[in-house]
Amino acid sequence: MALSAGSSIGEYEVVKHLGAGGMGDVVEAVHPIIGKKVAIKVMRSTANASLLEARRLLEEARAVNAIRHPGIVDIFGAGVLPDGRPYLVMELLEGQSLHEFQQRLRPVPMGDVFFVLEGVLNPLIAAHRAGVIHRDLKPSNIFVTDGPGGRRVKLLDFGVARRVDREPLTAPEMTLGSLGFMSPEQMSGQPVPQSDLYSLGCIAWLLVTGQPVFPYRNVGELARHHLLTKPPLLGVLRGEVSAEFENWVMSLLEKEPGARPASAELALEGLKEAQSALRAEPTVKPGTLRPLRSEVKTILANPVVPAAETRERRRAPVPSGSSDRKTLPALLGRPPSAATVPDDDDDDDKTIELSPRKKR
Repeated sequence: MALSAGSSIGEYEVVKHLGAGGMGDVVEAVHPIIGKKVAIKVMRSTANASLLEARRLLEEARAVNAIRHPGIVDIFGAGVLPDGRPYLVMELLEGQSLHEFQQRLRPVPMGDVFFVLEGVLNPLIAAHRAGVIHRDLKPSNIFVTDGPGGRRVKLLDFGVARRVDREPLTAPEMTLGSLGFMSPEQMSGQPVPQSDLYSLGCIAWLLVTGQPVFPYRNVGELARHHLLTKPPLLGVLRGEVSAEFENWVMSLLEKEPGARPASAELALEGLKEAQSALRAEPTVKPGTLRPLRSEVKTILANPVVPAAETRERRRAPVPSGSSDRKTLPALLGRPPSAATVPDDDDDDDKTIELSPRKKR
């Protein structure tokens, strides 16, 4: 049965094809009487369909409804086509996938980076509380909606989600997910809630830098990177990234699950702390903050004393004993000599201006 425009799926009429997911095709459809628009995910073909895949499609609906969070796409109907293919009826989203969002803005402004990451963590907290591990967090499974209430982030595709209170539908050693965003433990078929946080760290890296966390030539090389390679520091690739945010991302990308934040709640707290620290810093041009910090630390650790003042200090007697009380205030109150005031006229081209951060 072809899913062409005008064909029927249950009580809905197909409008157009939207795309393909891991287990099936997604179409836009409309209720011919009340005009309600929906998205419908249909398993691809009876030849490739199996009982296991049909059960996964049903588990996706059950997982989403067990979580019941506005940041997760709503699934409110299910059925079976005459040819035996099961389908799910979902809310129709207006906007773009995070993949398209990132490609359009690359690199993504830091304000949008925080917006997306917080938008993912909130429903992820609800999912983990409901005992659901997504297992396939990636930009194509995250959607940035445009609506009357403004932009929102939605999680999609719980088709390979793992429910900890149910018997898994796959063998323990079976690997499911997308390799570019997959945690080391998930590669051995042992996902935990912190596996989703590792995937989120890979997403954060992509949003900030515009490139994957690990460059690779083949899937074997990519898998070895996830298992063994420590990512470089974010500040090397994008200078205005704060040290707090860099540390937060690196904590998500730890190889051992126990070294990552213990929960999505704690990850969200860390993200908000990093955002607050960034807001407190002055506004700078991209690529200047990290070098400037280093320069300031060096200056504070090794203050430069003009040569004339150094000679004056060497000639001045050092107060000692009870006379300290009389001579020290006088020394502190003495105005500096003209030789101690540097002339900045020759250094205009080296001056870095810092302006207060505008309120968001």
